[in-house]
Formats: sequence, C-alpha cells, structure tokens
Amino acid sequence: MAAGGPYLADRHVARGATCESCHGVKTPAPGSRVKTEKCLACHGSYEKVAQKTAAMKMNPHDSHLGEGKCTACHKGHQKPVLMCNDCHKFDMQPK
Repeated sequence: MAAGGPYLADRHVARGATCESCHGVKTPAPGSRVKTEKCLACHGSYEKVAQKTAAMKMNPHDSHLGEGKCTACHKGHQKPVLMCNDCHKFDMQPK
C-alpha cells in the first residue's frame, strides 16, 4: 500500500507502521485479519477509543453490543463498513 492512499492501511503506512506492525509478520497471507489486541496495543483500551469518538452524533465505539472486533468495521485494505447498519440505519460514513 502507498502512503496517502484511500484505505486504513495507507494511513497507517503514512504514520510509519509496517505490515508487521499490525499483522505480526513481514509478509501476511492475503486476506489475513488483524486481531483486535493488535489494534488496542497502539490505540489504547476500547474505552479510550470510544472517548476519541465521543463527540460524534452516534459514537460507533460505544455500542450496546459491547467491545466488538475492530475489523467488523475497519477494513485495512478495503473500504470500511458501519456494522451498526446491519440492524440500524445511521446516516454516517466510517473513515
């Protein structure tokens, strides 16, 4: 991925992260997922992540479902999705 591209992985590369930083291996298998623990190792606790998005109209990190997997919404090399919209219809675009 190139720094400055449209996906989450691109933003991580632009900030100095490598494939190994998230995937745990230098050359991850195609389609391999990042474990939530890896995300939280850098981003802090789930509560800390929810605090960062607390000002949003609907805080996607403060869910009645509890602590979900980051990859349910965040797709490193694809467009993100809003898992909440599987049941609800929120008018927001994930980043």
